[in-house]
Amino acid sequence: MDTVFSFGDVKEIIEGADGKLHCPGICDDTRAIAANLAVAKALIDSGIKPFYDIVIGATVREEGLGGMCGMKWILEDLSKKNHIVATVSIDGPTAVDFYANATGMVDWDVIFSGPGGHAWTAFKTPSAIHAAARAVAMISDLCLPEDPKTTITVSLIEGGQAIHGIAQQASFKINARSNSQVELNKLNEELVRIFHLACEQENAKYSNEKEVKVSYEKILDVPAGNQDDDALIIQATKAVTAAVGLEANFKPGGCTNTNMSIARGIPAVTLGRGGREFGTHTLAEWFDPKD
Repeated sequence: MDTVFSFGDVKEIIEGADGKLHCPGICDDTRAIAANLAVAKALIDSGIKPFYDIVIGATVREEGLGGMCGMKWILEDLSKKNHIVATVSIDGPTAVDFYANATGMVDWDVIFSGPGGHAWTAFKTPSAIHAAARAVAMISDLCLPEDPKTTITVSLIEGGQAIHGIAQQASFKINARSNSQVELNKLNEELVRIFHLACEQENAKYSNEKEVKVSYEKILDVPAGNQDDDALIIQATKAVTAAVGLEANFKPGGCTNTNMSIARGIPAVTLGRGGREFGTHTLAEWFDPKD
């Protein structure tokens, strides 16, 4: 039930004359709550009594640095007293696309620190920004596999204290993803090597007792994983989608709450939200529930 918006941005739901529902977050993913409630109502109205207990939950912290911790918590809490047979999540923009594999994701926070000094009088002193720039250049030159799809970007960067000063500190953040945990582990190891190599290169250039140093930490670590195409939950998803007159589209990878289940060996699928939508993650979001 979480969104990406700041407190106060979401004020009301406005229904237009055309039936569209206008509200930030109505696409991704607060309308999943309405979908869950509709499922509960359908079960009650139909008189169907499931063989297993069904727990319906609304989670937070799926987005961004939340790293699906809401889903992680609910799984850990339920598993204390229960055997979890499977999980079904609602996310994604269509009624035909579904996700049953997990794209892993790691966010890094990297900080270079050095002695700094005046750009003229302290020339030949190692620079934190120069070291960070060396690291960014090496990261941008990495050759990553297309299959399994693996990506990386340096997404935020800052540093320095004055235009005429040798930078005492520089930092950047990295977002890395892969459909393979093996590839993600390799990439993480390479990143650590690059962080240290950038320091070594910057310090070696000046042979100065004063050195630039680096510190780094993972601020998000979401595991990758997959399920066999013939897994029961995947075949069931295709069957129920066909039952409503649509052809299911099994999307590769995917970074959803399903990641947390797959990491624990729990059969899991993320189904789409259906309907039409516009403006995901913007204040102009709307959802059209027609059909």
